[in-house]
Amino acid sequence: MQNATTPLTLDRLRTLLLQLAPDLEGMALSLPRNYPDYASVIALPIQLIGFLSEGTEENLQRACRGYIQFCQTFKDKQWDFAHNQCYAENDYAQVNEKVYQNLTYMSEVYYPALLFSYLFASNYFAIYRQFSTVFIPLCGDKRGASLEVGVGHGLLSASLLNANTNLVGFGLDVSPVAPEISNRVSAFFHLRNPISTTVGDALAGIPLHNDTPYQVMICAEVLEHLPDPLKLLQNMYAALAEGGILFLTASINMESVDHLYLFRSDDEVLKMIEESGFQVLNRELAFLTTQAYRGDADIIQKLKEWETPATAIVIATKQTATKT
Repeated sequence: MQNATTPLTLDRLRTLLLQLAPDLEGMALSLPRNYPDYASVIALPIQLIGFLSEGTEENLQRACRGYIQFCQTFKDKQWDFAHNQCYAENDYAQVNEKVYQNLTYMSEVYYPALLFSYLFASNYFAIYRQFSTVFIPLCGDKRGASLEVGVGHGLLSASLLNANTNLVGFGLDVSPVAPEISNRVSAFFHLRNPISTTVGDALAGIPLHNDTPYQVMICAEVLEHLPDPLKLLQNMYAALAEGGILFLTASINMESVDHLYLFRSDDEVLKMIEESGFQVLNRELAFLTTQAYRGDADIIQKLKEWETPATAIVIATKQTATKT
């Protein structure tokens, strides 16, 4: 049995997961085959999962079962979406009550599933890979405050703050579970200043820190959860400093328990980002698939034609105003 002093290994976690859900083998094995840097990219997420499980078999199994439940729900909903071509949910208040305010669901299913996705889902792996290898280096000279909108478990913010100690991190999330888990993630990273997470609605406005705009903002997998994602983008633009930098992702053709706004392509995401005032610096389209599509234009075109679930990964900036 694993104990709190023994680091969790990918083989151990994957074996346990596949014992409980053998049908997930394709996703669990494809990423190491397709990405030579897989082990280095997921090194921190796998350690974090071990830390949050406190090294016990019972907690690891609970987290695996939460991920399995989330995957099964996604599979069922994605099947319905393929036939109906629309998301099932359309009422944010109902989704908020059923999902984000459900403390047990968020703690035992939702947040564990998101963390596991960085290890086993190709689109989430691409998010953390791009964040770690491209975005964090771009933030190397930033000083001041960073904000993650929809901070959730806080892995992205904590990874950034761990690399750049000149930043002070803040989080904003509608779920009352977010402050607790982001505090635990801060503890894992031994952050000098833990992420300070506020429970609130970003559509109603983004609070500033000491009335000062943020130098860095993160908003991963949030836009599709909202009835009016453009409003959120406009709020973030207003709260970001001139020359500030934004990391943003959005789901495309991907149904879930809480998705409301349907993006049909990454071009739609880019258009909305630019409409809100941001200048796009970098973009990537990451598919949820076991296929080795990177660098293969033919496969990418087929995945687009098949409306394969995907994530748009965007790095953008608030252009410095031109003086006249």
